[in-house]
Amino acid sequence: MIKLIVSDLDGTLLNSKQQISDRTLRAIKQIQRKGLRLLINTEQNYFDAKKILDTYEIPCDIACFGGSCIFDASGHQLHASYIPTKRIPEMLRIFGSCRTFYEIHSTRGLCVLGSKEGYANYLSSEVIPALREEFPSQTLDEESYICERLENAHFYDNGQLLLSENPQIIKITTQSLDQQKLEQLTNSLHTQVPHFAVSHQSPYRLDITAVNALKGAAVHFYTEKYQITLKDTMVIGDSENDYSMLGLPYIESIAMGNADDIIQEICLHHTADNDHDGVAIVLEQILSRQ
Repeated sequence: MIKLIVSDLDGTLLNSKQQISDRTLRAIKQIQRKGLRLLINTEQNYFDAKKILDTYEIPCDIACFGGSCIFDASGHQLHASYIPTKRIPEMLRIFGSCRTFYEIHSTRGLCVLGSKEGYANYLSSEVIPALREEFPSQTLDEESYICERLENAHFYDNGQLLLSENPQIIKITTQSLDQQKLEQLTNSLHTQVPHFAVSHQSPYRLDITAVNALKGAAVHFYTEKYQITLKDTMVIGDSENDYSMLGLPYIESIAMGNADDIIQEICLHHTADNDHDGVAIVLEQILSRQ
């Protein structure tokens, strides 16, 4: 009997307009009233994911940064996996050699090496075009988006100044339409700084986390903490970065209709895409068996 539902956010719970449909929201509320646990497992940072869920008044636990951190519904941190500080300078040199701008997510928040002007240019020329390509149906106010990111970022002239504050580094990420550049960066990271998780949330984004920060590791930690067996766990996802949790043994794995081919192949079951209430269909089937 299913006791825990783990769902990805982008491309799964959210439709192409980055919204949760009315039907999906009703199903989530019914599932929670029945006492089933819901864990959102996302590449997004905690505050962005929490903001979305609060908009729909969905109180639940959140695994964020691709499984690096887990927070309960009250915002208390349950678990965290950090990139070893001594490996950070080597990673930053690789980003620099590839002439790639990047964001550093730490316990201090969003950190950027460089000026506000340089970061704003990166957002305008790299990040926003990548987001528009990935989410063509989503309306994105460029000026508001850049202002919000600038307001929330901490700026440093170099990596030594950042590391002198001894922050815990959760994730390093970069976005671009230049897939060749991202591929070159991926290859350099794999060969020069192995034993880290290098994942792609989309063809236009690259994320680096600690090796034990994968979504699958987060599900393992969570099920052990709350003494839920994997056979009583259902996982729903769509993209390559969901592979580690969808590939866990014994779980009920569900591929969205819009899922990558590799995800379609490993999952036991399939549902409709995120624009046709794929998650709601699954949750309604669970409710019908309660």
